[in-house]
Amino acid sequence: MNRKLLSLFFLMLLPAFAAAGEAKLTAFSGNVEVRNAREGQWGPVTENMNIPEGGAVRTGADGSAVVVLPNKSKVWVKESSSLELEQRQTLASRLALVFGRIKVRVPHLMRREKFEVRTPAAVCAVRGTEFTVDTDEAGAMNINVLYGEVKLNFTVPPEKGASQIDIPQGRNMTLAEKGKPGKVALMTAEQEKSSLENWNPGLSPSERRKEMKAKDNDRAQMREFARVTGGTEDSVKSFLNVVKESDLEAGRTLKDIHGNTVRVDQRLMRPDSSTLQFFNLVKRPAYAYNHDASASGGFKYNGAASVTNRLDLMQMTMRFNQELPQRIEEWPGFFSGNDVKADYATFLMANRTNREDIFFVGEGYKYDAVRDELVSNPAVVGIPTTLNDPTDSNVLLSGRLTGAGAVAQLNAISRLNIRSIGGISASEGKMDYTLDGGATWSPFNTGLTDARWAIHVAQTPGKTNSYEITGDPALWQYRADLYNVGNDGVNYIWYARENYAIDNSGSIQQVDDFVSSNLDPFTILKNVAGESIMYVKKAVGVGVGAMPATNAAAYASIDNTDYYAGVSNIDLVIIPDLALAAVQKMLPAITELNK
Repeated sequence: MNRKLLSLFFLMLLPAFAAAGEAKLTAFSGNVEVRNAREGQWGPVTENMNIPEGGAVRTGADGSAVVVLPNKSKVWVKESSSLELEQRQTLASRLALVFGRIKVRVPHLMRREKFEVRTPAAVCAVRGTEFTVDTDEAGAMNINVLYGEVKLNFTVPPEKGASQIDIPQGRNMTLAEKGKPGKVALMTAEQEKSSLENWNPGLSPSERRKEMKAKDNDRAQMREFARVTGGTEDSVKSFLNVVKESDLEAGRTLKDIHGNTVRVDQRLMRPDSSTLQFFNLVKRPAYAYNHDASASGGFKYNGAASVTNRLDLMQMTMRFNQELPQRIEEWPGFFSGNDVKADYATFLMANRTNREDIFFVGEGYKYDAVRDELVSNPAVVGIPTTLNDPTDSNVLLSGRLTGAGAVAQLNAISRLNIRSIGGISASEGKMDYTLDGGATWSPFNTGLTDARWAIHVAQTPGKTNSYEITGDPALWQYRADLYNVGNDGVNYIWYARENYAIDNSGSIQQVDDFVSSNLDPFTILKNVAGESIMYVKKAVGVGVGAMPATNAAAYASIDNTDYYAGVSNIDLVIIPDLALAAVQKMLPAITELNK
């Protein structure tokens, strides 16, 4: 996966918006007027009309409006408000709220670009921020910061207190009158709700709160899951290693191929300004393996007959060499207009039902400057590897992490804070890990904890390095790939998967479910999911000079004993809902681009 492909992926997946040359009033309702110059006359408004520098918008008691600036900043103007565009230049924007209430969403700005909102009492400087501010002409103010941070400078410094206040995300600042000190506190539930609700003009109160109710339901399900697993919401948050709001969210409840009820939640998040994380969380109140695939060429399940409160995970982490824009809408232009590279990427799958006993498999990629692409080879565990080197092969990371530090160990692997012990061919692929910023390396192979790396075995003439049976059509598949643990030429494993395309009832899909349907693609995909059941199995009868020659021989060499003692499988249900949500958001932008 090279840099160009990464950029193309984000361009296709995420919303994009066409550039505009002037500030525009894109929507309004009720009594709204516009003034085109500082000394101009107020006149009627029309949709998509330009507002030049020095212009202004004011709303009556029943009026509201939306203004979009050339840098994609968006301003919602509530009723009984007056807003002026004081300055609108390439690297400087300043709005003046004379009175009333606005909500401002500012994307990631270019270097040295400034965005300010002035009120009678203060100037608010922002960067990659969303906040609300209301004020009266005497200078009383109220600010709620939803995302990012607001730096507030008083125009009349208070007699007591600082002349500048930093208001972080989740905080409220109140100012009783000009010249008094401002008070910063956590937002109340009511302040948060009134700021987060949909401010688009013309909506009824119930419509304004519709999106918030959906998010509240999602959060309630996460809290309930945390409760029944005997933990708290913090246990889920620490596992995700994220406590901030998602950029994109999706979820669905359905049945898996075994008939178990499944809740799938997807999140696209940013734990820091340079890193993306995608999570596909699969939660089951009860898990029973009721699909004996081994009878028809699949693999044996060795786990418990029944498991309560099971949690499986797919996690993608990707860190870039530059800070990403705060707003997703800005990403396509950012990737196409900058020399952005991914420093590393990891794709991990895990059974994390017990946070102190985690079974995982996955792949890691590191940026190779010579090739200008991400590579998956021993370099991911600290062993230098060059192009066409015999060891320049895909690397699999897998293992069982136990004890109180299991989650921290999984997070270390997700950031590739790992290294092989003693180099290649030295220790059966055993690894060390270190925490972020740490200098102390700790071995995984302590007690029951065991994490290893393995190289994909190259195919040789007359031999096979994989096993596969595929349905006709390919809506189900059994597949296993052969890996050499630590490239030692002695220890081999099979990375085995059962893959199914299912519907919401857990039934394997048929071709007619797609080609004979009169439903639109979005509706069809809302009833489709993928299920992948993963194992790491021992290999028998294989080694240097003794590789399987046929598909049947490969299957015979897959020992139904799991390589890591005490583990069972990873059973993921993956939905396309997050990608659909991104595409649906992107459609209006595509229309504008076509115009």
